Amino acid sequence: MSGRDEMTWLTDIGTYLQLNGIGTVGTDIFYKMFQSGVPNCISLLSSAGSSPKYTLPIQNSITLERPELRVLVKNTSPSVADAKAQAIEDLLSPKINTTIGSTRFKSIKKKAPHFFVSQSLTEGTIYSIYFSLEIG
Repeated sequence: MSGRDEMTWLTDIGTYLQLNGIGTVGTDIFYKMFQSGVPNCISLLSSAGSSPKYTLPIQNSITLERPELRVLVKNTSPSVADAKAQAIEDLLSPKINTTIGSTRFKSIKKKAPHFFVSQSLTEGTIYSIYFSLEIG
């Protein structure tokens, strides 16, 4: 992202999930990867998303960064993984003109309902949710 530090908004989302009872940052909410040895956890990942959007008028325009957020939910219980993914989806989308932590989100919208990714004896069940963001 050009104008903002991605870890700031990612950290704000993680803290928001924690404050709403989804999990605990550093215990079962992690950034950019799953923590090894933690069977039941959430990973928050950022990606580039769309090009920035500029509001009018030009001389006082606001640049809206438009990254994407991917949330991965892993749990040894398929039903718990599904329920936690649904809870995150319900909590984050849609949000319009909301400040979370130090980040002003013009919008947070899910791109599609959460979906099943994989299931294995070693990794558990994983669900994913994609969100499009407008920050500015």
